[in-house]
Amino acid sequence: MYSVKLYATPMSFPFNFTVHTWVEISDSNTLERYEFWGYPGLSIEPINGYIYRNIFPDHLGTTWSPIANPNNLAKRQIGRVLEELTGETDSLAHKLHIAIQNEAINYPYVHTYNMVIGPNCNTYTAWLLNLVPNTKLTLPWYAWGKNFKI
Repeated sequence: MYSVKLYATPMSFPFNFTVHTWVEISDSNTLERYEFWGYPGLSIEPINGYIYRNIFPDHLGTTWSPIANPNNLAKRQIGRVLEELTGETDSLAHKLHIAIQNEAINYPYVHTYNMVIGPNCNTYTAWLLNLVPNTKLTLPWYAWGKNFKI
């Protein structure tokens, strides 16, 4: 069974009316998380530019406060699943799972981040979800940057 889950947490105060999103993909043996963080200082090295894989455990996302220590996991919010796609071999979930594994590092804006208009975490997540047409996974209207033109 293959799964692609779209996660989100509110951005830090005072921008908590928008969200930080990421994608988690899994099969029967592995779980991988892909996301885009536009600031330095995180303890895990990126896999390409601002792209990170498996940066935080337990579906942790943003902190409530922008001044919180980014390495303090106790201050991080737990993400919630916005949407999920599951299926067996050759399903849309399987195809998207493979596409994300193979293409996640090839995002064209790996070194560019603009929180308000994009490209940002939501631009990256939207780009990942669009690697396979017709999956019908979408970001919410309040995910700033999701419509940034790539």
